[in-house]
Amino acid sequence: MRLILAALTAAFVAAFFVPSAQAQLMCFDPAGAKNFHAQYGEEQVARATLGSVGDMLLLANPNTGTWTMMIVREDKLLCPFASGNNFKLTRPATEGQKI
Repeated sequence: MRLILAALTAAFVAAFFVPSAQAQLMCFDPAGAKNFHAQYGEEQVARATLGSVGDMLLLANPNTGTWTMMIVREDKLLCPFASGNNFKLTRPATEGQKI
């Protein structure tokens, strides 16, 4: 689980350290999430608080393997910032196990 959270955090940080011309996220209101789900079939698999920024969501479709990471801003707008294919859940390492 720590590895997954570390990867999610790294992706989030990278999304905000790109030039300002590329950093503009396309956001939509919460009602738009229904259309997003209908189009991609992705369900929420993880959520983490990002302090004053809002929350980070990880959505995935277990059948197709597609995934999307998005920010839920404090004003409730949803802002996708990364997506891909071949999503798989992994087991968290047990204490003392090397990753």
